[in-house]
Amino acid sequence: MQTYLIKKPQKLELTYDENILTIHYPGLFKKKQNQDRDIPFSKLKSVRFFEATYRHGHLQILYQKPNHALEKIVISFEPDDNLAVRKLYTALADYLEKPTVEEDLSYVKTGDLIMAYLKMRDDGLMTNEEFEEKKKRILGME
Repeated sequence: MQTYLIKKPQKLELTYDENILTIHYPGLFKKKQNQDRDIPFSKLKSVRFFEATYRHGHLQILYQKPNHALEKIVISFEPDDNLAVRKLYTALADYLEKPTVEEDLSYVKTGDLIMAYLKMRDDGLMTNEEFEEKKKRILGME
């Protein structure tokens, strides 16, 4: 778990691990508790990073709320925070780029189907040309 405090333009505390991002707005006289956010990585839809140069940088996070509505959060930061916010961005982007379970299963199904056709070819139930044609169709190489 990592925590980072952004001091300007708005005081903000970012805490994250491999499953959840917590955005906390610390304040002595805070009236609204609803500003704080717990965002499970599984609800992330997109993330964008704009590095701070002479102006503020931005981290944009789009995620799905429990009521299935989409919400976009924009976190502004100064050049001193570039490195820490980039680490957070990298963690979020890496999570989004991981293949889903469905994608993994499609590779298994494709491999199983090709192996079944290979066995049919080896057993003499189809010719080598028919096998190659089926394999190309399955792999989308036509």
